[in-house]
Amino acid sequence: MARFGASPATMASMITKHDLESLIGRASNGNPVLSLFLDMSVNENNKRTHRVFLSQQRAQFEELGHEAARVSDAQVEEVLARVQAWLDEGFDEANHGVVVYAEIGGGWFHALQFPVPVQNRLVVSDRPVIGPLAQVIEGYRHYGVILLDREHVRLLSVYLGTVLDEVTVRGDPIPTPSHVQAGGYSQTRFQRRKAEEMRHFFKEFAREVEDFAARFQPEDLVMLGTDENVAKFREFLPEAILKRVIHTGPMPVDGSTSEVLARLEPHLRAAQERAGRGVLEQVRDRVAHDYLAIAGLQGTLTALQEGKVDTLVLAANQRRDGCRCGQCGFVFARGLATCPYDGSTTLEEVEVVEEMVRMAEGQGVPIAFAEPGDVEDLKGAAALLRF
Repeated sequence: MARFGASPATMASMITKHDLESLIGRASNGNPVLSLFLDMSVNENNKRTHRVFLSQQRAQFEELGHEAARVSDAQVEEVLARVQAWLDEGFDEANHGVVVYAEIGGGWFHALQFPVPVQNRLVVSDRPVIGPLAQVIEGYRHYGVILLDREHVRLLSVYLGTVLDEVTVRGDPIPTPSHVQAGGYSQTRFQRRKAEEMRHFFKEFAREVEDFAARFQPEDLVMLGTDENVAKFREFLPEAILKRVIHTGPMPVDGSTSEVLARLEPHLRAAQERAGRGVLEQVRDRVAHDYLAIAGLQGTLTALQEGKVDTLVLAANQRRDGCRCGQCGFVFARGLATCPYDGSTTLEEVEVVEEMVRMAEGQGVPIAFAEPGDVEDLKGAAALLRF
């Protein structure tokens, strides 16, 4: 068996929940933080428009929020100059989305880029804003792609429409003897040996698939090859692997990466949409029967704070102002003069959806982001409950 890995130059950087965890865990040192989300895709004129957005935000900086009042014009120019320097030197034009976090009046600077666009947004607050980044990470599943024939298996780790890693394993096939004649005894024996060879290779390939799945942890698997090869190969895979196979289809093992991704894209998109519809249908059914589900922003927010949520559903790109009690820490989806729990008048403004995302990520709760129109009947937020 010969095993080959992809050249690192072909691999994209991957954003993961580890990025969210690091941002959530970052301790504040008192300086405000700029959180910048940029759509870096090109328009119909093959141009990027992020500079227009940045110019508009620079002009309107004093309107960005309570934290902006603590920021001088010189600090604004300095931090935006750092952002522009990174865009000029660090941005890979193959990507369509950028998130930049920069401490204003300090040295911390953290930039992320990825192949899918993100809605333009700039926020200045006391900590990094993670909601839009979580929407990207939660909105795309990580796939493992298995391409095979009887002598090769090729394994791709695919995320955000990009191949992150690739492994190819080639067997050492029995050479075809020149003296073998069709229909003769040698032909029969040769075919028997080739069948044994295929079984040996498929056993090895199955072990490679298990190692690949353990190493890269894809959420779903796709298997591509002839119907006959795929059917035979399934016999060598453990049930735990087979349960993760969401699609099979024809594809030559040596197809180009772009061809593989183009062929898979509609199938993966459909699978993602089915999964999203399944969650929404389950939520609606449970809400209708008043069974382990909640709909509405405040009810869902309360369930989150009580640790009851199993899966959170939120409208994409949603923002809602609310407040947090400075004494008990409870968050409310509206402005209040006093806390209904402890009577405290020390309440600070917060962005409620950002708080909900932070709570869910901190509790390990999956988040399903849906188009606003698809969850309008759920009032923009809902949850499946654990108890």
